Amino acid sequence: GFTQEELVEKCNLSVRTLQRIESGEVTPRSYTIRTIFTALGYDVFDSPVSTYNRFSNAGFIISSWLKQVYQYVFELFNLKENTMKKVSVLSIAILAVGFILFIVCSDGKAQSPVEVKKAIEESNRNYIRWFNAGQIDSLLTLYREDACLVAKGCGEAYIRDYFRSQFNEYKFKQLDIISISVCDSIAVEKGSWFISLNSGGVLDGEYLTEWRFSDKKWLIVNDIGNIN
Repeated sequence: GFTQEELVEKCNLSVRTLQRIESGEVTPRSYTIRTIFTALGYDVFDSPVSTYNRFSNAGFIISSWLKQVYQYVFELFNLKENTMKKVSVLSIAILAVGFILFIVCSDGKAQSPVEVKKAIEESNRNYIRWFNAGQIDSLLTLYREDACLVAKGCGEAYIRDYFRSQFNEYKFKQLDIISISVCDSIAVEKGSWFISLNSGGVLDGEYLTEWRFSDKKWLIVNDIGNIN
């Protein structure tokens, strides 16, 4: 893997530019994001136009790209060092996924996000209520059976055990949606989370949640998060 200094040198960027991208101060050009991911060895921007022509189903395209991004995050968090690099590249990954969805969904064939946002907002309210009350089995109804907490683990049993262990650590204050991108039966939500530690204090961060429309409802299939 690269250190932050090695990454900016390979991409011909300044450290300040990378830091501004990570903090959200600027919106990078598609060329910049493509350069970063090319340097990392992941072709998530590999000819989106020709890819779209080869596959008429936009959901298939998005699913393939998301799998590549999630795979990179899994590998990233398996590293034993460079903690700041993990946080930095995770921030870029979140930004890149949103940008990919913007490109593909802008063709006018995507579903309107209005109703999807209402459904996800309702799910987020239930998420907070059920987690804070320790109703973990109810919370699991928001997740598909094969869902993953990216860089942690997958499956209903794992997620149940994880939330049971976290219940005694903190309570959710709020989940704020920043944006939602929708393509066919896939929705990707970017947002901010705020928690109160049971030991005192407050933490906040950002998350990226992939939802899939299944059995007439939106279910979580992948979660990524980081602490600010």
